[in-house]
Amino acid sequence: MAKKTSPIRLNIYVHDPNIRRQIKEMTARQDVSISEYCLRAIKGQLSREQKAAHKEENPLKKAVKKAGRFQRTFRGRIFTISSADLIRESREGRNS
Repeated sequence: MAKKTSPIRLNIYVHDPNIRRQIKEMTARQDVSISEYCLRAIKGQLSREQKAAHKEENPLKKAVKKAGRFQRTFRGRIFTISSADLIRESREGRNS
């Protein structure tokens, strides 16, 4: 027999009486408790945020794509200046 878990309490403080009134009105219209209404709203928000997070590109994948575009721009040509010199020049420019 599976053991039923007890619900975990989550307190929500509402400082605006108008928001509280709107929530009570909506729960009455939908014939649900305030807890159920808030839980539905939270689940909906979590779902939207998770979908948005999946759409965001992984930073490593993004860097690889940029590197690929950079390589295609130069079509195999070789730089005549060393990367160390370029970095050193850039640092000197920032510090002056």
